[in-house]
Amino acid sequence: MKNLTAILLLLSATARSQDSLSTLPKQVIEPYKKGSYVLTLSTGFLNGYRDEYSLPATFEKGNTAGFLPIYAKGEYGVSNKVSLAVTAAYNVLYFNSFHLYPGYYGPIRRYTTDKFRYFSGGLTAYYHLGSVLNVNRLDPFIGVGAVINNIKNSALPQGDSVVEIKKHSITPYLKVGARYYASDKVALFADAGYDKLSIFSIGFSCRFGSKATKG
Repeated sequence: MKNLTAILLLLSATARSQDSLSTLPKQVIEPYKKGSYVLTLSTGFLNGYRDEYSLPATFEKGNTAGFLPIYAKGEYGVSNKVSLAVTAAYNVLYFNSFHLYPGYYGPIRRYTTDKFRYFSGGLTAYYHLGSVLNVNRLDPFIGVGAVINNIKNSALPQGDSVVEIKKHSITPYLKVGARYYASDKVALFADAGYDKLSIFSIGFSCRFGSKATKG
């Protein structure tokens, strides 16, 4: 009987505690705010330059080494729904291959490595859809812009030899994505789309110049 009484008292105290917590004001975190600064770091996946790398008939493809693309972005909210961002990306890959030479007893294979280095920078405008979905902490967006690419190959196979190549190009930047704010300052980040470097990326964002409100 004493045990039953103790259990009933514990349940009653837990219920009162939950009732008191439910009366506390709920923290409302605005997912996007005009005048705020947001810094984002992310890692890309499904590398377009890596997938499109091809070799002449006189070369045999080997393994590819390197690391995932890295993105950095600084963003500023210029209006209630539009922000502007400076974007940058960096990637290094090592394409290993074998150059095939005719020999008396068959083809001779000579090992070669082409170091691919990619750096880009550009401007992007983002339209934020938080007012449409109206979900606390969630900041969905659409981004449109362009990036200038600086690309270098140390030993790109061409015909029967390898050559060093440096080139510049302009690529459109089209992305859709979202941030989810774990706190007023820190958010998880993900986006997908086209910039040729990678199809989607994930990372985190840090926000400055905004405050949470009570609801």
